[in-house]
Amino acid sequence: MTIDKIKSNKILITLCDEDMRDFSLDYDTLSLYDSHSRKILMRILQIACFKTDIEIKDKRIIVEALPTVDGCMLLLTVEDKKRKKYRLQNIKKCSCYDVGNSKNFLDVIQLLYKQNVCCNKNSAYEKDGVYYLIFDYPAVPKRFKRILHEYGVRCGDNIFAANLRENAQEICRSNAIAVIGKCL
Repeated sequence: MTIDKIKSNKILITLCDEDMRDFSLDYDTLSLYDSHSRKILMRILQIACFKTDIEIKDKRIIVEALPTVDGCMLLLTVEDKKRKKYRLQNIKKCSCYDVGNSKNFLDVIQLLYKQNVCCNKNSAYEKDGVYYLIFDYPAVPKRFKRILHEYGVRCGDNIFAANLRENAQEICRSNAIAVIGKCL
């Protein structure tokens, strides 16, 4: 087994056939989901980090395995754990509903439009084939809630809505029920 420090956060470990036999590893079954493989890989990782003076405590570790003619190579990358933070610019209460697929989305819009309740501050988004309605009110009218809970589920509030507005595809930014409902 050879251990080479490529960068300050990358280690290349080369295992020959003999090393693979000694550790009872097989490249085809090498997986972090296998308890034996995970235990051996963690032991190898600890040895490599000790020899190269790379700290792994409270760090994210990426392991890439590459086959070679006589064994395999492990590329270890050590990174700081980064948490994605959301900061809301204006804190207004809102409600977000997951209404499922496009058919449910159009059915919900049609039913809410027919209710004729004045609810101007709403928007519609789509992410990964799932449609969402966001209401920028602290409370949604009861007649709306009944329909929304029949076709979908409440899935979040301010932070979830901010994430959708940032990452999902916008269908209608304002007054989505009236704008889309007129066309149905």
